[in-house]
Amino acid sequence: MAQLAAWMDQHGLPEQRKAALDFGCGVGRLTQALCQYFDLCVGVDIAPSMIAKAKEFNKHGKSCIYRLNEDAKLASFPDKTFDLVHTRLVLQHIRPQIAQRYIAEFVRVLRPGGLAAFQCPSTENTFAYPAEGIDCKVETTCTSISMEALGKAVIPVRVTNTGRLPLGISKTLNSPIRVVNHWSCLSTGELQANAGYMNVTKDILEPGESFDFDYEVPAPATAGDYILILDTADFFNRSFTRNADEYVLIQARVTPHEKTDTGPEALATQRPRTEMHHIPIETVTGIVKAMGGRILDVDSVQV
Repeated sequence: MAQLAAWMDQHGLPEQRKAALDFGCGVGRLTQALCQYFDLCVGVDIAPSMIAKAKEFNKHGKSCIYRLNEDAKLASFPDKTFDLVHTRLVLQHIRPQIAQRYIAEFVRVLRPGGLAAFQCPSTENTFAYPAEGIDCKVETTCTSISMEALGKAVIPVRVTNTGRLPLGISKTLNSPIRVVNHWSCLSTGELQANAGYMNVTKDILEPGESFDFDYEVPAPATAGDYILILDTADFFNRSFTRNADEYVLIQARVTPHEKTDTGPEALATQRPRTEMHHIPIETVTGIVKAMGGRILDVDSVQV
């Protein structure tokens, strides 16, 4: 939000700072930050649970409002309502035909002299991993865990770039890292590969540099004794590990799920899945122009 505020100051937009809309606000982290710059901030989200939490965390009283928006439009807001419309890391999870409608709505609800600042992937993800020189190590102080089937456990991990090349994402580098977990069932010998992952959020991990974070691992659907394997990989799930001491083995006891009336196979199908989509920049530009707006700036991080 501070970066956006600096851009607004530099360009003199929006012309007023009375009302701002945070689209896809989640629990309201960015909406709360926007309150420093606008008289009134409104956060909307499709999830009732997110809106409930956002209201609970609100520290700005009546100058910050949260609304549930389950419609494929912003029909509850009249034309020319907001000076700023903001969204980030939201449109990419909405199917393109609906996301395009929302982009048109962003322009519709803007006042004259208003600003829509939104992020949206314009192409499919393309990653540029070098053919050689990549090596990573994952470590943890945890040696054993016990968790409920389909539950979650948090494990402290450290990822170290043991190769000779930097890894991560910048305007000139597109080789991000993720930690991946696999499950090996001791009774059946079955291997559940790539059962979960978390992305390493440090922008750049230089050679020899380490990064610590809490890894949230989802349990298998079936109770039993397992070996949890933690590995580092690229975004194609190709392992970065080159040596046996660079991945982690943890003993895991998985207990039955407390809902005895629901089988683990049925529960497993209820796990959420995140969709990823993109809209070509030419399409976005066409929508904005058709609604009477104009593109002022495009900041691309696609490599």
